[in-house]
Amino acid sequence: MTPELGVGSGSGEASSSALPAQLPAVAAAQRHSSSAAVISPRVSILATARRLLSVLLLAVVCLPQSAQAVVLRGRHTNSTGFAANGSNPLQARPPRVYFLFLAVDKVSNLDVWQAFFSSAPAHQYRAYVHCKLPSCAQMVQGSPLMVVPTVPSYYCTDLVSPMNQLIATALQDTDGSPNQLDKFAFVSDSTLPAKPFAYVYSTLSQREGSDFCVFPSNEWADVPSSSGQGVEMAVKFHQWITLERAHAEKAWNLWSSGTLHNFMAYFRMNSQQYQWNNNSFADNRNFGCLDEFWHMVALYGTLHHSDPTHSQDVQLAMFSGSPLRIDAGAGWQGQCDTFVLWSKYLHTLGENPFNALHASLDQPSVPHGGNWARPGWWDTLSTHGIRAIRHSSFLFVRKFIDKPHLYDGPTFADAYSSIVLAA
Repeated sequence: MTPELGVGSGSGEASSSALPAQLPAVAAAQRHSSSAAVISPRVSILATARRLLSVLLLAVVCLPQSAQAVVLRGRHTNSTGFAANGSNPLQARPPRVYFLFLAVDKVSNLDVWQAFFSSAPAHQYRAYVHCKLPSCAQMVQGSPLMVVPTVPSYYCTDLVSPMNQLIATALQDTDGSPNQLDKFAFVSDSTLPAKPFAYVYSTLSQREGSDFCVFPSNEWADVPSSSGQGVEMAVKFHQWITLERAHAEKAWNLWSSGTLHNFMAYFRMNSQQYQWNNNSFADNRNFGCLDEFWHMVALYGTLHHSDPTHSQDVQLAMFSGSPLRIDAGAGWQGQCDTFVLWSKYLHTLGENPFNALHASLDQPSVPHGGNWARPGWWDTLSTHGIRAIRHSSFLFVRKFIDKPHLYDGPTFADAYSSIVLAA
């Protein structure tokens, strides 16, 4: 049995009864037809020849000294780069990666990010930052990061507003026609790149779909289904997602129209006391933040799971790592671009890139473990640990304090840049 997504939908997209309609599709290309002239059989060959000769002579007499070709142009184009009358699409520019930074008062280790972008062709990326405090905006002046207008935000209950503010600003980039392979990657102010720019760009621009790093299933939210059978579920994921262009456009349209602004109340998030060892699959006890649920529920809808005791797979369109496994024992799923240390799930069975990187670190590079509410962080790293990050499967890694201590050398930023950002 396949679970439904949205209300009465099983296609991998939220149904029209639950969410606004998809972005309008580009109109089909118009067809041009021509009619061939038919010469009556009654016209003699001689008469036809005379007419043709007359036309040729007239053309020679009337031919100007210079002639100009007439180019037919469409009236206007829409935001997708396709002519509004449905004719052939304009030439789209190469894919672009939009790096979307969320920051409070600063971007830690900005010198490493400047080194990262220093090798980047300008047409392949844009970097935007949403700053909560003015000190952040002052700090990034003169860097590749462009500050977007600040909107109100609140830890846990609403970090989606600044996320979608970043999307809205990136979508206004008018330098060249949009490319459907564009990617919108969210980055925290405590994150560092784990690969050189060329590697990150190549990976994201060639990978189809959006990247959601899905938590083990006991972290998902659920409420009793309105049908009286089973549960309605919302999938929990890391905030640091990468969206393909169509998903970014849809997310902004849905958020700006008020869709699912009531998510936290609807799923009764954090309304019960959290217990570390008692947060089970489909138990109606839901913990987490809006930014860990909203984008996936908005784009794909909720999962209507008729029987939590049985496993099911669901195909999600443009979801990296599809299908999604609905099972009480499901571990990490999707595509995890950013390393984050959640100690509770470090040793989760199954495919687990977090444990793989953690196990490759030497003792001086092991990060602090964090707690149930906050992930672990680094304040010290060795050159061995930096090389482990470079050789991991991740594109980004967090959390770092600003200017960490290099265990076996003088300067962290120089060592990190020379090891991780080297081609």
